Amino acid sequence: MGFLFMLNKFIFYSLCSLIIWLPIPLGSNRPWAWAISELIVFALFFLHCIFNIYKNNGFFPPLRTWPIFTLIGTLLLTLLIQIIFSYSTDPIQTKIVLLKTASFFMFAWLICVYTIDKKRITTIIYALIIAGLFQAIYATFLNLSPPSYTPIFGFQYSQRANGSFVYHNHLANYLAIILSIGIGFIISELDIKKNSNSKLTHYFRGFIKALLSKKLVIRLCLIIIVVALLLTRSRMGNIAFLVSLASVSLFALKFYKSKPWSLKYLIISFFVLDTIIVGSLFGADKLQERLAETSFIEETRDEVIQDSIPLVKQYYLSGSGGGSYYGLFPTKQSIPYSGFYDHAHNEYVQFAIEFGVLSCFLSFFSLLYILYICFKNMTQRTSPLYQGVSFGVATAITFMILHIIVDFPLQATANAMTFIVIICLGLLSSKKRLAKN
Repeated sequence: MGFLFMLNKFIFYSLCSLIIWLPIPLGSNRPWAWAISELIVFALFFLHCIFNIYKNNGFFPPLRTWPIFTLIGTLLLTLLIQIIFSYSTDPIQTKIVLLKTASFFMFAWLICVYTIDKKRITTIIYALIIAGLFQAIYATFLNLSPPSYTPIFGFQYSQRANGSFVYHNHLANYLAIILSIGIGFIISELDIKKNSNSKLTHYFRGFIKALLSKKLVIRLCLIIIVVALLLTRSRMGNIAFLVSLASVSLFALKFYKSKPWSLKYLIISFFVLDTIIVGSLFGADKLQERLAETSFIEETRDEVIQDSIPLVKQYYLSGSGGGSYYGLFPTKQSIPYSGFYDHAHNEYVQFAIEFGVLSCFLSFFSLLYILYICFKNMTQRTSPLYQGVSFGVATAITFMILHIIVDFPLQATANAMTFIVIICLGLLSSKKRLAKN
């Protein structure tokens, strides 16, 4: 029994360590980097199988987590069909994507199996915040005192915060989904009932208590992450985050069950303190300049999407094969662009081309169903942790739905796997079948 207990803990804390590691090697967006994550996941899944040789239960994840496996499984099955029946226009790249997607499936499986209680959900959230904080500090340091080359991996540094990512918009996406779950976690720590005693001493005592609590530490971490998000100067990254936070917040203020009395003040503080005060000190004006200077005449992403539509029509049924977009797009490119586009800068278009319209629709429907579950959790669950986590997951999903309209963050392994973790937390926070809240 002692061996099984230690193996259980080893697998779980290895998953937490992997979460922190994922963004460090260039967002795991290089073959050698995502190969490391794949090897770790495959090794942990092998240990999971060994664990269940000695323990004849607990191999399968909870039934309530099935939507994430429907989402990833749809893509995995499509890739298998493309390879078996030779539908892929680039079989080598499709096999690479198949291996990566299989690791995503196993990773979600392990997260859902080993995140067995509230304590472990909290530990996973801490791991996410630590990972986001490291990226934020690293990105802010480089941006405020930029050297010629980054101290890690020796990449030439640009004026827009990248952190250890290659592409600033990937960092913006990563930080935004970390912020989302972090805000949800803070909400879960809010007091439900306001102190009926309105004496100044009680308010002062509450203020001191807040200063000494973990809420303040987490709040400070999130402020640092907000600074880094602003320094990326990602237009859609920042706008999509504010829109998603505002949308989910309005829903929560209206329908949240047992709403914390200070919820509205916390939400207001994020918009006032983070976007106005912090933003004025750390480059929000430069972000505004980028927004004002945005021109559809100079912007070529819309032309890339327009030129990609014929590929959607051509491969709408079976898809062209996972990872094949970069080789197909030049055949449909109408005019030379500034730079080489190996991605569509629109995940909906690229997924529809590579996986087919049906698989793309089923995956997106699964994501919307998970979002519905999160909204349902906020209105029905009585556990503050499950409600707060659902708030954060709903914000992250809404943000991702918006951001992938103009970018390709899910092509970076760190972003995709971190998003999978967050989705799993939302499903693990849902109501168990035949159980009370």
